[in-house]
Amino acid sequence: MQTTVVEQRLRVVVGLLVKDCRLFVQQRRPGTPCAGQWEFPGGKVEQGEDARSALVRELGEEIGIQVRSVTKLMTIQHDYEHARVELEVFMVDSYRGIAMGREGQNFAWFDSETVREMNVLEAVYMILDHPEVERVVQLSKSDE
Repeated sequence: MQTTVVEQRLRVVVGLLVKDCRLFVQQRRPGTPCAGQWEFPGGKVEQGEDARSALVRELGEEIGIQVRSVTKLMTIQHDYEHARVELEVFMVDSYRGIAMGREGQNFAWFDSETVREMNVLEAVYMILDHPEVERVVQLSKSDE
């Protein structure tokens, strides 16, 4: 009898920040899986942590913001060469602070079409294809 080992999916949270019709993206650092590719900020859910708490912690550590409110958009399962992940994607509705790369990563604000043309992680396309994402991006046009 042959036994099959099923690798458990790594739970990861992703936060979408939108400002003036642009999305916040960051570049994966050298020495990490998929180094050089761009992604939305977020990270692993620790044991005993719920997704929202993980998102608040990760965005504080990675990009220096204090999340006030979020809306869950979707859950995506995706298989990379280095990991099988379950991504819980949230729209960050309100936060305090200025988003920046606190861990030495490059970061920028780009419109969704530019993000599609960049060297991004594969799951970014699935996130951008969600109808709510483009709606929120268009609604974020500043009145200034």
